[in-house]
Amino acid sequence: MAHDVDFLLKATTPDTAAHVHANRLVAAVAAGEAGAAEVARVVVGEYHAHTAEVAAFATLAARHPQRPVADYFLDLARLVLDCEPPLLAGASALGRSEDEIRGERPPAGMRAFGSLMGWLAMRAGPAEAACAIRADLLLWCGVCSALTDALRASDSPLPEPVTDYFELFRSAPDRFVDGAREVAAFGLAHGESPAMVEYAVAQVEPVLAGFWSAALEPTARGSR
Repeated sequence: MAHDVDFLLKATTPDTAAHVHANRLVAAVAAGEAGAAEVARVVVGEYHAHTAEVAAFATLAARHPQRPVADYFLDLARLVLDCEPPLLAGASALGRSEDEIRGERPPAGMRAFGSLMGWLAMRAGPAEAACAIRADLLLWCGVCSALTDALRASDSPLPEPVTDYFELFRSAPDRFVDGAREVAAFGLAHGESPAMVEYAVAQVEPVLAGFWSAALEPTARGSR
């Protein structure tokens, strides 16, 4: 089983470098072609993504109450909740209140992330969900690291709380990247299909690529 888990993790480890290299928002910020307006869209998308993530992780913990599975997903929920104050500080620095971003619908390309979280919450097994979240963390943090560098090097730097938020994700927390192994092992031991896990993980990269790219697309505030 140990070999199966290690093989699965290797097969579902995303190509973070390629994902970052292809990121349209990072490239636009680095070229001076994107700034406060685009990052403000990311803040809106991230605020709504937090709601989807906490709901998904709580549901996964309730569906799979065994250890180490429930502990893993509840710890993820706590991580997201802890990120809420710095995210709102960044929003405030951009002149946006929580009521404003709560009432604003993210661009369509960002809303796909919530759908992915909802699907994992209701349908995924422990290995499927843990490997997908592990891939999400690796990709997200890779982009946040590059975006932080691009924002700090900009000729028109954004307020410090904004950059500080992305700085939080310079690297994926080891306890979640490494901790996914134990959860995946549990899932495989209880009959999960590696092929299904790999299929779920394959959805993550294009969803995140769409999320970041959507920040470059104009959107009418409060549109439905």
